Amino acid sequence: MKEVLVTIQSVYQYLEKLGPKKSFQILKNLGYEKLLSLTGKVPKERLIVLTQKLSENTVVELVNQIPERVLVEMIRENSDEDLVYFIHSLPMSDLALISRSIPPADVSLLAQTLGRETSIEILKTLGIAKSISLLKEIPMEDFLWLVKETDVPSLLALVSVMSVNDCKKWIKTRGIEELPIIVKFFGVENTLSIFAKLGITMALELLNLLGTREMLELSQLISTMHLDPKKLPDLHLIKEKIEKVSKAVKKTKPKKSIPKKKSKKVSKKK
Repeated sequence: MKEVLVTIQSVYQYLEKLGPKKSFQILKNLGYEKLLSLTGKVPKERLIVLTQKLSENTVVELVNQIPERVLVEMIRENSDEDLVYFIHSLPMSDLALISRSIPPADVSLLAQTLGRETSIEILKTLGIAKSISLLKEIPMEDFLWLVKETDVPSLLALVSVMSVNDCKKWIKTRGIEELPIIVKFFGVENTLSIFAKLGITMALELLNLLGTREMLELSQLISTMHLDPKKLPDLHLIKEKIEKVSKAVKKTKPKKSIPKKKSKKVSKKK
């Protein structure tokens, strides 16, 4: 009973700090039970600070669209400044999707490591759905390692042109450790040109066939050669000639005669 009275007192103190107009609107749109439940799980001071920095409509949307358990965890894991920045920078539907798909502790780690501005830049550039799909494939710690080993602009340029399936295929086949090596060796623009020319599937097949070091050494060797692009053969013509030859061979190839089976004589029974 004492805990209930303390919670009710916290609700009134919370509403009093917001002023009559804002507190009335929030109480009207959320209802007393939701406020009572929330103030019992989140420190009153944090709720007051957050609500003062947000409009009443945003507060109502936040509480209605994000499950209470997740919202409580979001507030606990993230600072007021980061939360307010995320709320102001993303549509509420996107914020609700992120909160349900990425653990709040991971979002906090992302913001603390890269900064809230860079975190939002990554989410917006890649798109919310793609960001969520990728972070389901690799842990947040591995993603942050990848950012550190390359850099944000290079990683965004690389991942932006790769589909989610391409990324999944690469991660499952080769992992993420080789990507910084390839990007640093070729440069991001050249890496993108190779992917565009070969496609991810063929690029992976080439890596599997040669190995990473051998492929890099072969690329280095080819780069030192003085090759004349005018001498590049027309592969379409070569392909057509090969097809004509193969068709001609098929026509002239003698058919094997299949021996006829001898019919068995049926002896009539006397």
